[in-house]
Amino acid sequence: MDKSILRDVLFPLLRKAINYYLHFLEPGADGKLHLPATYSPEYGGNSRDCNYDLMLLRWGCRTLLEASEILGVEDDLAPRWREVGSRLAAYPADANGYMIGADIPFAKSHRHYSHMLAVYPLYEVTGRTADERALIERSLAHWVGFEGALQGYTFTGAASMSALLGKGEDALKYLGQLMSRFIQPNTMYKESGPVIETPLSAAQSLHDMVCQSWGDVIRVFPALPAAWADLTVHNFRTQGAFLLSAVRKGGTTRWVRLVSEAGAPCVVRHGIAGAIEVRDGRGRRLSYEDVGGGAVKVAIGRGESALITARGDRPDLRIAPVEPNGEAPRWGLPAA
Repeated sequence: MDKSILRDVLFPLLRKAINYYLHFLEPGADGKLHLPATYSPEYGGNSRDCNYDLMLLRWGCRTLLEASEILGVEDDLAPRWREVGSRLAAYPADANGYMIGADIPFAKSHRHYSHMLAVYPLYEVTGRTADERALIERSLAHWVGFEGALQGYTFTGAASMSALLGKGEDALKYLGQLMSRFIQPNTMYKESGPVIETPLSAAQSLHDMVCQSWGDVIRVFPALPAAWADLTVHNFRTQGAFLLSAVRKGGTTRWVRLVSEAGAPCVVRHGIAGAIEVRDGRGRRLSYEDVGGGAVKVAIGRGESALITARGDRPDLRIAPVEPNGEAPRWGLPAA
């Protein structure tokens, strides 16, 4: 929500990156725009319509158009970005899910999900339909099904994709693979040497299980395993510059509070069953709109807050540490 960063840094940088791709696009006999052979990171081989590039290109054009609207500018390239959005070739896929590209199937162990970026972290393909969900599940299972080159980063990506699908048990299982197979006795991670992106990615996977904010919807506790019956988040910053606090006890979400730092529209999938009520920071009722799918839209001004609870409930709003759900192994090498 910082327009100066968007205008002065992000927009011009992304515009240049996408403009580079635009020079390579070629119309095909099917009327679609196609990319010539490019290289998918680390997998090897050159392929036409490489998913890594197609997915980034579609996301980039959409994001540039959204940024233009926010900034109130009509860029000379906007018509071209719209054309790419409507005519870009479909992402190559086969019976096993997403391919590396039109010429290369996914057929060997590969630590990265570079052929699945549209699923995560771009959230361009999210399982909106049964077929789309099945494609994600098939692609994920096929990718992690090849042993040999898998690394910790594989399992953090698999955890976040599982969280996207609302599969908390699967997400926890994949993080368990990271912990048991790759984390060292001193709690550090290494491959050929220390690797920082995998621990950071694992932290993000935990975040994705606890809170997701994409597509202009904040999702509270979207992918929790049954073992995480009690959970608290406090001032967790989300899309739209909201600070989220929420408490879950005994497997039930008791309350959700959002503080707006920018005054943007707020749509939240709160996860509270049954009738709800929404109140401001002084306890006064706030009007809200039920937008379906367990989500509500609330108008919150800059610096203001909205508290969502079950109707008639007055839960304890204090933020406190959560008691451990079970025993955890000690770190360190066994004593001699």
